[in-house]
Amino acid sequence: MMTLYPVVVQERTTGEVLMLAYANEEALELTKKTGYAHFFSRERQKIWKKGETSGNTMRVVEIRRDCDDDAYLYIVDFPEDKVACHTGNRSCFFKVEHRFEETGSPTFWLELYRLVRKRKEEMPEGSYTVKLFKEGKGKIAKKFGEEAVEVITGYLQNDRENLVWEIADMMYHLTVLMADAGVTVQDVMRELEKRRK
Repeated sequence: MMTLYPVVVQERTTGEVLMLAYANEEALELTKKTGYAHFFSRERQKIWKKGETSGNTMRVVEIRRDCDDDAYLYIVDFPEDKVACHTGNRSCFFKVEHRFEETGSPTFWLELYRLVRKRKEEMPEGSYTVKLFKEGKGKIAKKFGEEAVEVITGYLQNDRENLVWEIADMMYHLTVLMADAGVTVQDVMRELEKRRK
């Protein structure tokens, strides 16, 4: 009888969980051999390469086994413009079942970036973000600069509550600036990763 292992797929630079699939030994070996994510389809009863038809391939940079040797983690390079889910969503885990509290998800910056980018593409009326895009680079840069100064002021005044507020404002305006410039969260995370010593 063939053994199937659950495989969680996680984006390398952001930590975002993209999908869950299954792999048999052959799929694991193909992944190791090619460097691209392969799985076993329980429905079609055959090996498949992720993105073979959609173009959303996943370059695997590391494969990890869990402590019981019965599940795997593929850590992948997966550009921001690709989608992992057949629904067209970036991640298959987009349905929030329950939220216990606002915890500050580690992927929230990604979610914010995507929302800001969507605002830029769709330009809905009444959006502050859209207003910034319409006012152009000068306004976007000015707002980011103002918020950066307010962060410094909050820091120098030892006012933690205000500092958190101002950092959030600065991060939002930085995200708008990034989206306008076509710089992704992944671009920034990769650059930071290069600098890690």
